Amino acid sequence: MLTRRRFSALAAAAAGTALTAPLKAHATATRSGLEFGVQLFTVRNNITDLGATLGLIHSIGYATVETFPAVYNRPARELKALIEAQGLKAPSGHFDYPTLEEKVDYAAELGLEYMVCAMIAPKLWNTLDGFKQGAEHLNKAAAKAHAAGLKFGYHPHNYEFKQLEGGRGFDVLMRELDPSVRLELDVYWATEAGQNPLELMRANRDRLALIHIKDRKPVAGFTYAPDAQAAHFTEAGAGTIDWKAVLGEARKLGVKQLFVDQDGTDLPIDESLRVNWKYLSQLSF
Repeated sequence: MLTRRRFSALAAAAAGTALTAPLKAHATATRSGLEFGVQLFTVRNNITDLGATLGLIHSIGYATVETFPAVYNRPARELKALIEAQGLKAPSGHFDYPTLEEKVDYAAELGLEYMVCAMIAPKLWNTLDGFKQGAEHLNKAAAKAHAAGLKFGYHPHNYEFKQLEGGRGFDVLMRELDPSVRLELDVYWATEAGQNPLELMRANRDRLALIHIKDRKPVAGFTYAPDAQAAHFTEAGAGTIDWKAVLGEARKLGVKQLFVDQDGTDLPIDESLRVNWKYLSQLSF
């Protein structure tokens, strides 16, 4: 298993190489022509030296990162410079539901294109009225984000697809959210909830803008809460999801932002990132 010490050593080596040689403007080309990034939640246990971790991500071949709240412990301009110093771009970032509006200025200063909320308050998950309240909160944040020149998005998990009295939360959100609010589809979580990702992508083509990538082990049944019972994670190409079809459809629909988001893995995290990259970079359609 990869320890923090070993990860730091690997990351430091990658960062050191980046500092002594010209950084690539773009990461390694992929056969499909798609550009892949990493949601930094994937490396959440290894961000003590964020610069070194970013260097490792870049050295593997990824072109972008998607930020998340644990890295907002420094000024936005400093974080932006740190990301760019390692040859990466940050087109998107996740922000917590309760503090969305107050983080708009930070997101804008960070230079993001998309400000994304990954989860509404858990107390709202069990009624359609709760999802309506969530949509109202998201719409207010979206309006402020748009005024600051940002695009705003929402990332569903599996709880939105649970059948409640009168319907599903996902359908309420898609109906109540302002049409300008984009969809970041996590293909794993949709599949974990028994959904067909291709059908979801086509049905929501006007919203779809970003994709999260992780594969699902061959297990039976579906879940509707993002808890330990739903943790069937594996690397892209090692599970049951048809990524050739999904990513081919994503390209057809004009999706530009695709991020590996490995919530959990049986592999050391550097190996997991490399396995994902090897599979994704060699896909062609």
